[in-house]
Amino acid sequence: MLKNLPIRPSSAGSHKENIMCRLLTLFATVTLAAAGISAPAAEPVDMKKRAEELKSLKWGMFVCWSFSTFSGKEWSPGVKDVAFFKATEVDTDQWARTAKEAGMGYIDFLTKHHDGFCLWDTKTTQRKVTKTPLGKDVLGLLRKSCDKYGIKLALYFSENEFDDNKDYHPGGYSVEMKKAQIKELLTEYGPIEYIWFDHAMGDAGLSHDETTKWCKQFQPGCFVGYNGGQASGDIRIGEEGHPATLEDASGGGLAAHDMVGYKGYLVAEFTYPILPTKHEGGAYYFYSLPKHDGLCKSAESLYKDYLGAVKYGNIFSIDVGPDYAGRLREIDVKTLRQVGEMIRNPPLSEGKAARASSTWGNGYEANMAFDADDVTRWSAAPDSRSGWIEIDLGKPATVGRVVVKELNFHPTQQFAIEYKDGEAWKTVVTGTTIVGEKTLRFPAVQAQIFRLNIVKANAVPTIEEFQLFAP
Repeated sequence: MLKNLPIRPSSAGSHKENIMCRLLTLFATVTLAAAGISAPAAEPVDMKKRAEELKSLKWGMFVCWSFSTFSGKEWSPGVKDVAFFKATEVDTDQWARTAKEAGMGYIDFLTKHHDGFCLWDTKTTQRKVTKTPLGKDVLGLLRKSCDKYGIKLALYFSENEFDDNKDYHPGGYSVEMKKAQIKELLTEYGPIEYIWFDHAMGDAGLSHDETTKWCKQFQPGCFVGYNGGQASGDIRIGEEGHPATLEDASGGGLAAHDMVGYKGYLVAEFTYPILPTKHEGGAYYFYSLPKHDGLCKSAESLYKDYLGAVKYGNIFSIDVGPDYAGRLREIDVKTLRQVGEMIRNPPLSEGKAARASSTWGNGYEANMAFDADDVTRWSAAPDSRSGWIEIDLGKPATVGRVVVKELNFHPTQQFAIEYKDGEAWKTVVTGTTIVGEKTLRFPAVQAQIFRLNIVKANAVPTIEEFQLFAP
């Protein structure tokens, strides 16, 4: 019996185009067989080349949208009625457009969490999004949006489910259902860059090596990885991970201990939520609660990990949770756009020679305000109520925007942004307060040396970030 040949288009296309390629291949195979000519064997996929293609995507958006969006909890067992998924709208174009604006290369979409609720029109169960008030195949919509904006697609899939799901799967979640769902995902939605398997509930009786083999027969060029359990596949998944070399298992985050000694990885991924960890109640990887809509990691911290991903050849998947209407939060969109702007126009001041009027001591030097890390900071000497930090760009550059971030409990009362013209300092912008993060724009000036001059403060001047940008 003829088998469908696994085809991976050279560029992202719709799943209809993928099906057409398969039909043409099948037709050619039958025609050649009728003529007594053997069809040429499919060329094997060069996974080292594919690894470089995947690394070139650099960072992407990890989209988690499911029952937990509406429960306000990270896990949502015991949901009987799929109408619990109350969304009546979804805007996958907004997701893909924001990814494009952020300089991202891909979206990794949660297709099914541990609750067994499927975000695609699966034939394996009625526990799916097309049976909810929304009534739409969200994965299908996202595939079209990704193609529209030139974004690649990856998938998250929980490889097992809560025990109480036996109420809707007689006998419980089975190996056969797991295989059937994976087959649908990898044959009906076009080329998939990688599949992110969540091992939190176990492997459902299909080992990781068996799961990897099953995936590869449908899309040989699709990377396969697991966030725990038996090490397998070719992408190192890093839930709560960080930038690191491929050989440094600590970059794998929560499952680092499962990865020690495994030699099959070609690419390392790491992910964490855009929500800060310190918030009361609510979900973390999913949309939390309306009261947390103002909470978000800073653009500077994300940009720092983006640079780390580029440095080590990782891919960085920042998790975002669409809200009840299937849209990204305004603060997430704003932050990701800021990171995209930093990627396209990196700070002129980052890593350049810096000095200060004084410092608190070791670990609080002037350069700490120019390292794209809002955890570190410059602080002036104890008891200071004024001071300055200066940056030498190395050569004259045109500057028209600065971003200043100050600790909230060290508010400045009067400051100026200045540049050096010969031996004189000239002011480009002044202000009374900073408190938090402030972007200041001004008519572009060309100079080599700039400074933030804190004329008056009610505590020791303390600046987390001071970055200069082109207009």
